[in-house]
Amino acid sequence: MFPKFACFLLLLIACCFSGVADERFPDSDIQWILDQYQVSEPESLIPIKGLAGWTKQGGGKLSNPSKWSNQGGKILFERSDRTRRFPGGALVTAKQYTNFVLDFAWIATKGCNSGIKYRFKNFGEGWISRWLGCEYQILDDFNKDEGSRDDGQWSAAALYNVFAPDKAQKTLNPFGEVNTGRIVVLDNHIEHWLNGKKVLECEVGSEAWKKAIAQSKFSEEDANIKGFGENPAGFLMLQDHGDSITFEKIAIREIGPKKN
Repeated sequence: MFPKFACFLLLLIACCFSGVADERFPDSDIQWILDQYQVSEPESLIPIKGLAGWTKQGGGKLSNPSKWSNQGGKILFERSDRTRRFPGGALVTAKQYTNFVLDFAWIATKGCNSGIKYRFKNFGEGWISRWLGCEYQILDDFNKDEGSRDDGQWSAAALYNVFAPDKAQKTLNPFGEVNTGRIVVLDNHIEHWLNGKKVLECEVGSEAWKKAIAQSKFSEEDANIKGFGENPAGFLMLQDHGDSITFEKIAIREIGPKKN
């Protein structure tokens, strides 16, 4: 009996932690961070069941039923005849994050436009609500015109409308197939990865950053959003852009202080 029980226990543990340890996201790509900083173990942001740890934009419980759901340990946003009258809106973490490595995998539908926002915060005051954040653009470049717009600043893996990914390093799988992404945020340093390759790297507050922001929709000429992306902490957000998408993995490692 013991061997059978032991096998069952190991299988249960493997199921519970699947999606956290993942060879598609090697530590070697962020070894410089692991060597210098205290980094937490990966934490899956997809519960075994339900959507615990996630809220609607601005906080509060998600509507039930909703277009967002957890199906077999995957987060789905479904825009279909079945869910047409269900409430939509963004899916936002209940917790704010500062420095982190976020690993995720998604399956897009044809023509899908979505994204993951970080340093997401409300730039409004009083009755004004203006939630914004840096965005890792998720897009079906092959079937969406935005994929070739503004030199790629609206394409998959871009820092949306700010920096385009490196085309020489970028390999995007077509809709229906899995793509993997990684976001690294460490103080002013930001990286975007796509399918195991670093495709974007920038420094918040640098001259290149200031120039790019000035030319974007987040221009500091708009006093309401001055300092966009410069806030050290913020929520994570899964975007409702009206297109069905599946997130099969979302796992985060928080980066702490430097090692002694």
